[in-house]
Amino acid sequence: HTSAPRAVVFPQTTDQVARIVRLAGQSGFPVVPRGAGTGLSGGALARNGAVVLAFARMNRILEIDAANQRAVVQPGVVNLDLSEGAQPYGLYFAPDPSSQKSCTIGGNVAENSGGPHTLAYGVTVNHVTGLEVVLPSGEVVEFGGKCADHCGYDLTGFFVGSEGTLGIATKITVKLTRLPEASATLLAIFNRIEDAANTVVAITSEGITPAALELLDGWTLRAVEAAAKAGYPLDS
Repeated sequence: HTSAPRAVVFPQTTDQVARIVRLAGQSGFPVVPRGAGTGLSGGALARNGAVVLAFARMNRILEIDAANQRAVVQPGVVNLDLSEGAQPYGLYFAPDPSSQKSCTIGGNVAENSGGPHTLAYGVTVNHVTGLEVVLPSGEVVEFGGKCADHCGYDLTGFFVGSEGTLGIATKITVKLTRLPEASATLLAIFNRIEDAANTVVAITSEGITPAALELLDGWTLRAVEAAAKAGYPLDS
């Protein structure tokens, strides 16, 4: 599905976003914020003559607070770029969608994105502690901050995953995670999917939480092997 926007604007500051939102509201135009457009829910499509706010120019890591394991970023920062920026401090951003090389933190917030490591580390909402938001009225408000817990309603958690319906995040404070000291990958082959599923239950029931667990059936495994030549057994 495709649709043409009424206009595409590239704001560079929160004030510019607020002014655009106010102008669009006064003129009766819907506004659609856009990160990298990698989402699969159609949230970045500009329908009904919408104005697209593209955050390609609001792509700076504003602060990495290594001592408190926090980072403050603009919404256009690419997910993987944040982890690479935090790596010299022994930290990274845990939510890792399959599109992490191109998807943005603003898009992750809008969609409450996850990834293969959701099992151990949760989704985006578990790693966002503060937000600066432009409301539909054009008013700029702040929720949360660097602290993990705040008194009152969890407005930060309420906002994450709202897909742009409550406002537009223009500054995001996230929690960073320490890089693991070591990691290992185990490949196990099962004759039946039921046996694989029961093994997952057995692992987690022992209190062991792997960083990630992936289940591939035979057809998928053979397709991956044909493309990646990783040495997977073709008779499984």
